Amino acid sequence: MFFSDGSVSAVSYVLLLGITCLIVLCDLTRGSSDFSGYLSKVLRNYTELACDGDFLSVRCPSRTTITIQSAFYGQTGASDPQQCPHTYQAVLSSYKAQENGQSCSVSTALQKMLDECQDRRSCQVLVNSRVFGTDLCPGSSKYLIVWYKCRPRR
Repeated sequence: MFFSDGSVSAVSYVLLLGITCLIVLCDLTRGSSDFSGYLSKVLRNYTELACDGDFLSVRCPSRTTITIQSAFYGQTGASDPQQCPHTYQAVLSSYKAQENGQSCSVSTALQKMLDECQDRRSCQVLVNSRVFGTDLCPGSSKYLIVWYKCRPRR
C-alpha cells in the first residue's frame, strides 16, 4: 500500500478518495431528501374545513408560518357537497334558501382568519356565526373552509 518513501500508492489513494466521496454523497442525499420533504410541505396548498360548533385548526411545519390565501364561511345551498350534519330546523332553512336561490356567506371570513392565524405557526378558530359577524341565514347549517400555505419564517 505504501511506496518505499512512505507515500500512499495510487490505487490506495483512488480507493480512499472513492470511499470518502461516497460517504459525503450519502450524507448530501440524505440531507437533500430531508430538504425536499420540507420544501414539499412548504410549497403545498392546504385546505381545512370545519362545521358550525367545531374548532378549525390550522398548522404549519416547524420553521414556517401560516399564510391565509382565502376563506369562506357560510353555505351555498342544500345540495352543497361540503355541508355539515344538520338539525331538522337547519334542513328546513336550507331548503327555503335553495328555493329562493340563496346562498349564505359572510364577507368577514377572510379578514377574521387573517387576524387569527396570519404569520403564526398554528391557530384554532371556533366556527360560529357570532365569531364571523351577522348571520345571514339563521338556523341553517354553515361551515368554514380555509385555504392557506406555509412559508419559511423570516
